[in-house]
Amino acid sequence: MSESEYDTVFSLPSVDDDPDTEVGVLLLGLGRERLLAGLGVACRDPALEPATVTLLVDQLRHDVRTDLTFADALAQGARRWRLACEGLAETNLEPGPRSADLRRMWGRATEAIAADADPRLRTECAAEQVYLVACWLRCVEITEIAEEHVVLPELPA
Repeated sequence: MSESEYDTVFSLPSVDDDPDTEVGVLLLGLGRERLLAGLGVACRDPALEPATVTLLVDQLRHDVRTDLTFADALAQGARRWRLACEGLAETNLEPGPRSADLRRMWGRATEAIAADADPRLRTECAAEQVYLVACWLRCVEITEIAEEHVVLPELPA
């Protein structure tokens, strides 16, 4: 293959971009379990910033914290993801076309979630929004892992 078949253009982020865009682009590279657990942690404490949530998830993965387990964060993230999926399905919301330009794709997805009126897609803080958008952009993977970790209520006997 020749070099002309590859997009070799390097572009820096715009100084006008929302800082959460850069955080989101970085989060897209995390494993699906870490994204789902991050969504769970972000939902627990609206005062947390996205970077703090990422650090807390890593602490949970390494059993450093005693107030929450990684499994609990996954379960909480799975519950939040299922709720968001209901809202996405009801509104037929799409993140837009897939693109190699992650910043543009991130921006479209963030705008779509923020503009939607479905209460299941509303977020309480920046961390929850960033993790929700990251999960949405990797919807198939996140849904698979959420199905493995969601704790359904017991059925009455």
